[in-house]
This record gives sequence, structure tokens and C-alpha cells, in this order.
Amino acid sequence: MTTPSTQGEIRRRRRYASAFKAKIVAACLQGDASIAQVALQHGLNTNLVQTWIRKAKRQSQLPAVPDFVPPPMPPEGAVRPTPPATAEIRIEMPTARGTISVHWPVAEAAQCAQWLKGLL
Repeated sequence: MTTPSTQGEIRRRRRYASAFKAKIVAACLQGDASIAQVALQHGLNTNLVQTWIRKAKRQSQLPAVPDFVPPPMPPEGAVRPTPPATAEIRIEMPTARGTISVHWPVAEAAQCAQWLKGLL
């Protein structure tokens, strides 16, 4: 039995256009399908697609998480309304695997802001 390399055939790596790679990366980040599903649909190896995603992140082709933007604060000395005791801060963060929901008491808003700064 002979192998392709002994018959003089040369195997070359496939090349993909940047636009195609960007399309695949975008499809993987939509969250409704896994990376493996997207790769399988396009006849690609999952590890190759994951490499494209890592490279896109390094090259800042993906939307970056915005910097922390503090909410507008009333001027010094202004009377702040007291929130109801049951009021809470609700934060929802969509991810590829679902949505992360965080509920934080409004009375501890400063701690919530510190936690968010550390997270981002």
C-alpha cells in the first residue's frame, strides 16, 4: 500500500479568507450555538475555530468590554432620595453559555461598584 506522500502528492494547508474567519468567529459569539456546532456546520476543526477566536481577541477585532463608567452623581450637598429598603441593583451580563444575573442591595452600591471594577 502506498501513501499519498510516496506518490508525489503534496498536502497543503487550507487557507481561509479573513472575512470568512470573521464570520465564523461572530457566529460562535452569538451564544445560540456552541463553537463545536459552528465548526461542524462549516466543516472546520473546533481547535482551529478556537484559535481564530483567540487571535481575534488579541487583535481587538471583537468588541471589548467597556471600561467602568460610574453613574452620574448629584452635586455635593444635594439631598439624595432614600431608596426603598427592598430596592436592589440588578446587573445582567450575557455570555456564550447564558445570562449571569447579579442582584445587589442599593444600600451597598459602593461595594457593588468596587466589585464591578474588579470584575472588569
